[in-house]
Amino acid sequence: MLSIMDWAFEKANSNIPGLGTSEEMAANYLRKCNGNVQEAVDSLIRWQTTYAASAGFASSFGGFSTMIVTLPANIAGVLAIQLRMIGAISCLSGDNMLREEKRTASYICLLGGEAGNVLANVASEFSVKMMTSALHNLSEEVLLRINRVVGFRLFSKFSSKGLINLGKIIPVLGGVVGASIDAFSTYTIAQTAKAMFLKDILDIEKQERAEVEKFKVLINMALVDGCYADSELNVLQAMAQTESLSPKNKAVIEEMIAHPKRSAVDLKAFKKDKMLSAYLVGSLHNVALSDGPYSPAEKIYMKSLIKELGFSKEELKELFS
Repeated sequence: MLSIMDWAFEKANSNIPGLGTSEEMAANYLRKCNGNVQEAVDSLIRWQTTYAASAGFASSFGGFSTMIVTLPANIAGVLAIQLRMIGAISCLSGDNMLREEKRTASYICLLGGEAGNVLANVASEFSVKMMTSALHNLSEEVLLRINRVVGFRLFSKFSSKGLINLGKIIPVLGGVVGASIDAFSTYTIAQTAKAMFLKDILDIEKQERAEVEKFKVLINMALVDGCYADSELNVLQAMAQTESLSPKNKAVIEEMIAHPKRSAVDLKAFKKDKMLSAYLVGSLHNVALSDGPYSPAEKIYMKSLIKELGFSKEELKELFS
């Protein structure tokens, strides 16, 4: 897996015909946003998340899918897109990392919410809140060890993810986007990279709290019609398998799924982030359809939640017309 990651890193940060380098990509977004780094990063994340969700993305990285026989082609393509996006965010931050430090930082971002826990087990210099500057103090041996651990975690994650088909995420933002669960994964990784390179602090706890709240919403949807079907249980378990979470929070979510009950939900994180709330709605859509067409109770719950998240009447009309 590490050799695949290394190949993808070099590919994603090279001059790809028709796409250019990560540096050129960053410069393009910065120019469009009149030099505002934060706006450029947010714009890049929006477009790259949509790109990761679109059909045929793997073909943009010619030869990548043919190299990998143990992983699904879609996973290979998304990995390349994610590393290219991380590289551009790194460029926008003006980082001065050495090549190997940047490689390790990029791989760490691929773990999303699991990053802090993996690092804490590999190098004592890290805790759940990690400063990127600490990478400068690590030897090449420790960096390689971190890379290997990341590779193992990603292989485990992708191996289970490749067996799961969760369908399409519902279109909410700016027209129809043929989004799969890869879009949410890419978005989560992008937010990790944004924290990693722009804020110098990777706040895992806040990210994981939002994930726990998300599963509360999903379980509420599964229970709203009075029947917790096996198909709903299976979809929720499959979603939980694809999440990069600490063992503690993963166990919490697994317990919630195994013994479901209606819960009050804190939607603050989703109300502040329109794309995050859009992918929450997409996950709800998957749960609602897992046991057949929408029931009246499911439709009411979905509409109520979307209104609470602050979507417009036009978006609601497009969604439920």
